[in-house]
Amino acid sequence: MDKPIYLIDLGIKVKVTHLEFGGEKIPTPVGLSELLEPAWVIPTEEMLEKRKKFKQEIEEQYERSEYKNEKGRWVTCFIKKK
Repeated sequence: MDKPIYLIDLGIKVKVTHLEFGGEKIPTPVGLSELLEPAWVIPTEEMLEKRKKFKQEIEEQYERSEYKNEKGRWVTCFIKKK
């Protein structure tokens, strides 16, 4: 198994400027980029294959929907298919 290459080890910093939900851009919470910094990685083929398989399993079992709640916040909901 190949080892993933972490961007921080290459001296690359990722800055999350905004989040987008339902086509609406939302300012990034303070500290999100720093919190995610250790997770940014150039994935291996094995990681990509696992991610693809997991996504397919989720799509087969759950229905996804996004909506704004009464407080104006975006919510993502997964409901198990029958």
